[in-house]
Amino acid sequence: MKPAKSNTSYFREHPILAILLVAILPRVVISILYGHATIYPDSEGYIDLAKRLVDFNLNGYEGQRSPGYPLLLAIANLSITLTLILQSVIGIINLYLIYRLRILLNISKKLSTILTIGIGLYIPAIFFEFAILSETLTLLFVSLLFYLTAKILKSDKPQNKRYFSLALVITFLVLIKPFYIFVAPLIFILLYCEKKRTSKLLPTLILSVIVFLGWSTVNLTNTGHFTSTTFYGFNLAQNCVHFAENTTNEYKDIGETYARYREANDTTDLEVAMTIWQAYPELQVQTGLSFPDLSKKLFDYSIATIKKNPIAYAKQVFISWKDFWKTSLYWEYDQFAVEGSNVVLKYIAYAQRVLLQLIKIAFILLTPICIIRYIRRREISFQLIAIVIILSASLLQALMTYGTNSRFSFPFEMIMVICVVLELQLRLLKQKS
Repeated sequence: MKPAKSNTSYFREHPILAILLVAILPRVVISILYGHATIYPDSEGYIDLAKRLVDFNLNGYEGQRSPGYPLLLAIANLSITLTLILQSVIGIINLYLIYRLRILLNISKKLSTILTIGIGLYIPAIFFEFAILSETLTLLFVSLLFYLTAKILKSDKPQNKRYFSLALVITFLVLIKPFYIFVAPLIFILLYCEKKRTSKLLPTLILSVIVFLGWSTVNLTNTGHFTSTTFYGFNLAQNCVHFAENTTNEYKDIGETYARYREANDTTDLEVAMTIWQAYPELQVQTGLSFPDLSKKLFDYSIATIKKNPIAYAKQVFISWKDFWKTSLYWEYDQFAVEGSNVVLKYIAYAQRVLLQLIKIAFILLTPICIIRYIRRREISFQLIAIVIILSASLLQALMTYGTNSRFSFPFEMIMVICVVLELQLRLLKQKS
């Protein structure tokens, strides 16, 4: 008669079940303790576009958002509750993908399970699932991007379906956030250098560009501006906040108004990066422009102001770049359904964020190592692809805006963890050999 297996040995033999249970439990607990959805100013823009998608009517839309995330809200029939449920399901699917990616990259099954469970308990990621924000959906498609890329790197067999799937993933990523258009040419170049299969790679570039240009054309029709999002002028203006008044005569009134709101913020707890949004109502009255037209005006103002202050802009870009590597936690701390639970979760989340911050620093330190390794071996590795894409994202977002920069790094955090673990495993193997 065989001895009965313990629970730990059973879950060791069934890692997917263990990951599933660990993924579901904290989401159920937090849904009870928190008890509501977090609605941010950004959420309103997503909901507005979702309503238009449900009505099949984009006439007059001012182009603030792209349709990727609002499509999820539309699928949920604009139900906030159903959206949160879908986002929790997406979070669980993402954990499974991350587990499969680790196995694919030859991280041991035991270590992959432990790491995936650890990530599954990461509180800030779970709270994004309880917010009407695009981060959870973006995270899924970023994970799919790297999973399919790793699949292509690991196989020498014909992979037409994988190349096309990768093209679709990048395309939908651009639909969620047009910022990710930079991924298409980078993946094309990196995989071409490794695989040299131009005809198979072309869809990864062409489909995303078509979607990007298509949505920009929709905005051109509605607003008169060919742009993927009419936020672009406001976003760039945020980088000018510390030298707003030092502009050209043409934009003197805008600069002085902007600076006045910044100085007022110096005596309050308001975030200085958001100053342009506080000045927006007055600037709109001052200029008499619509939101899209004012955004274009602010873009022109920003370009003129940056040209006049290149050193100050470079300093601001560095600040924005540095903020990219921070961790973020989006919740309403004082709005928990169960009193006192917020304090407990705050300290757990703080410890988790400190650990992740150390991993992010390790990832930055890993960058020159992987670049030198590529120069020596001329081999495109998974780590190198991750580093190129993530560093590109960190630099591009810093050039474009200043504010909630750490949100740009959130979808890449799990990939950073994988890269650091891969490097540690590689070094341990070297020591043993």
